[in-house]
Amino acid sequence: MTRLITIAAAALVLGGFDVRAQSYTEYKFVFSGTAYQTNSAGVIVATHITDQTLLRDRARLGNITNLNTISLVYHIGGGPPYGDTVDVISNATGQTLTTQFGFYFGSDAALGRTAVTNLLQTQERRVDYIYTFDNSTYTYANGDSVGAAFTYKDFVKVSKTTNAIINGTMSWNVTPTGTNTRPMLCTGNFSLGRPMY
Repeated sequence: MTRLITIAAAALVLGGFDVRAQSYTEYKFVFSGTAYQTNSAGVIVATHITDQTLLRDRARLGNITNLNTISLVYHIGGGPPYGDTVDVISNATGQTLTTQFGFYFGSDAALGRTAVTNLLQTQERRVDYIYTFDNSTYTYANGDSVGAAFTYKDFVKVSKTTNAIINGTMSWNVTPTGTNTRPMLCTGNFSLGRPMY
């Protein structure tokens, strides 16, 4: 039995599974969470936010009136060499219009950060540092991380197609800028929807 398991594992390592050959790198980003902020009476209030909340905010800033023309996607390897990104893309072309989040430095030996992976490199657990690059309702321009995500990655091969299953929890803060007059803390769960590109 041990010999059969060893042979099967060797077959997978030598040619059965190549994560780099996956078919898609961009998937719909699905998010559900809460934004906490102090109101004018000094009371902390919670507001439910979703991926659609984030997308509507970005559409408003970009003067885009038809939400069917854009999507919020998780982009595997979208921020080389640092990590993945969550981008707003054009549905027609796949072009990145803006980046909502950078999921960076989850595995960077130079910084002493290491992801935990299985033997076949098909599963990964990591702490990604969240970066935001410009001012919006739920982001602000900052050169350092604004939060963190505990990210689960699984790469599954079906026939000749390798797809990603990625999910996790994330929390980040937003410093007051522009019309945001009070600090905000956002937290929630994310996963991948259908493949896009």
